[in-house]
Parts: sequence; structure tokens; C-alpha cells
Amino acid sequence: MGSYVITVPGTVRHPVGEEARRTLLAVVHGADPEEAGTEVPDLDVLTLDEPEGTFVLRLEVEAPDHTAAGETALGLARRAFTAAGYEEDAVSIGTPVVTGIDVG
Repeated sequence: MGSYVITVPGTVRHPVGEEARRTLLAVVHGADPEEAGTEVPDLDVLTLDEPEGTFVLRLEVEAPDHTAAGETALGLARRAFTAAGYEEDAVSIGTPVVTGIDVG
């Protein structure tokens, strides 16, 4: 198992209000038995470009390999947007990319 920082890009079709943002961040920082979504010091978890409707989530996940890490982060991103009140067709989530690895 290793610790991976995964960057998940995407687009939202309506603005992310303060309540939706709080809910989304609560989900990605939530207590996951495999520590998916743990907060990484000095890591900006959510970056939003409101005028363009784009976002980037940066998530730390524990996984056996980079493929599983990407899948875990993708699932976490989807759960977070669903919890924040976004319908599936209101969010386009791009391909997750490994941006950091700690296998030690």
C-alpha cells in the first residue's frame, strides 16, 4: 500500500455555493476506513474557477497501486459532489492523475 496524491479535474454546470463547498469538503475530509480523503498539510484540496465552471480536487488516498488510487479518488469525488447536491449530469469529472506518491 502506498499513499497517493491524486488530482481530479472537472467542470460544474452551476456555481458551487458556500454550503455546497462545505459539504463537498466535509465528504473528502471524512472518516474513511482506508483513509481516503485525509487532509494533506499545505495541499489546497479544492480549486474553483467560478467564471469558467472548472474545478480541481487534490486528494490523498491509500491504495495498492496508482490505478486503484485513481479509482478511489474518482469515487470519492463523485460521492462528494452528490452529497453537495449535484446531479450526475451537472458535474463532468475528468481523468484522475497521480501527482504524488509516498510508498515508504
